[in-house]
Amino acid sequence: MSSLPPPREPAPPHPGPGPKKKEKFREGVRQLNAASLGWNFVTAPLVGGALGYGADWLLGSYPWSMIVGLFLGFVAAFVDLIRSVR
Repeated sequence: MSSLPPPREPAPPHPGPGPKKKEKFREGVRQLNAASLGWNFVTAPLVGGALGYGADWLLGSYPWSMIVGLFLGFVAAFVDLIRSVR
């Protein structure tokens, strides 16, 4: 007759990263979001201006659509800034 060994208890769950690591990660994400805001003030007006330039080329209304596109690009950058501050 063979005797079976007693059943082993399951290992305790891994505690995961500590609170300091989580806070450090969150701070890194905040810094990356803040860094991307600067790029928004460059890219949003450029994209708006390029779309406006394309509309001007199609409609023959140079420079009005490009000016409106630049303005809307700056508005979009400021809206993104306000959203990130909240």
